[in-house]
Amino acid sequence: MKKFFVSAALILMSLCFVENISARNFGVVGGANFHTYNESQTLAQWHAGLVYKVNLPIGFQIQPTLLYNVKAATTDLAPVDLSVGYLELMASCQWGVDLILFRPFVEVSPFIGYGLNGNGSLRELWSSKGDKLEYGVGLGGGLQIWRFQINARYNWNFGNVLPRIDSEGLFDKENLDCVTLSLAYFF
Repeated sequence: MKKFFVSAALILMSLCFVENISARNFGVVGGANFHTYNESQTLAQWHAGLVYKVNLPIGFQIQPTLLYNVKAATTDLAPVDLSVGYLELMASCQWGVDLILFRPFVEVSPFIGYGLNGNGSLRELWSSKGDKLEYGVGLGGGLQIWRFQINARYNWNFGNVLPRIDSEGLFDKENLDCVTLSLAYFF
C-alpha cells in the first residue's frame, strides 16, 4: 500500500511539471547588487540572466535562474579593488498567495557560481592561490504583477573567495555578501 501512495504522488508531481513545461514560463532577469564591505563605502554592481518559472500546488514556485553576476569588494588599507564576474546557477523556492492582480511571495534561493573574470588585481591573486568557486543562499521576498516580478534578497556567500586570496588580512569579511534588487519579465 505504501508503494502505491508513493507511486501516485510521483505521477501527480510529474503531471504538474509536464503542464508547467508546456506553459513556457521563460523570462529574463536583471538588477543591481549592493555590497557593503566596510562601514564607509557601499559598492553597486549588476546582474543579468535567464529564468524559468515552475508553478507548483498550494502557492509554491521553483525558479531556476542562470545569471552573470558581478560582485565587488574594496579596502581603504591598500590599493586593492576586487570586481568579480560570476556565472551563477540559482534555484529559488518561492511561496506566495495569488491575489488575482498580484502575488506577494517569500523566497529561499540556494546558489552556486564560478568566477569567470575579474579586474587586474584579482587575476594575479587567482592565478596564485584564489578559489573561483562560490556557493551560498539568499533569503528575500517580492511581488509578482502580471508578467513582471520584483524582488529583494540578501545573499550569504559561504564560499571562501577572499580569505584564500587575501594573505595580508586586508579584508574584514570572509566573502562577498550582498543585497540584490531584481526585476524579471516572463514571456
